[in-house]
Amino acid sequence: MVDANPFPEAESEPKTLHVHFLASMPKNPDFAILESIKSERERFVLKDGVLYLHAPDGIGRSKLAANAEKLLGVPVTSRNWRTVRKIMDMAK
Repeated sequence: MVDANPFPEAESEPKTLHVHFLASMPKNPDFAILESIKSERERFVLKDGVLYLHAPDGIGRSKLAANAEKLLGVPVTSRNWRTVRKIMDMAK
């Protein structure tokens, strides 16, 4: 998951990069709705059971982050990139 990050340039600002781990892949994710609620500066990629979200204006303002679980229809748990890296370091 770390190596598959589609936004490596965002790793230098780890509080803006978020990973939503999905309990399972959504059957029919509605990308049109996800696109319509994201801010202009936000970017996201759904890949291999993970929703990557780059939210440069902060996660607290992100309608996409707030509604991801409901819109995808599967349980998620989210972590920012700093936490992901700390967990990886501990696992080593």
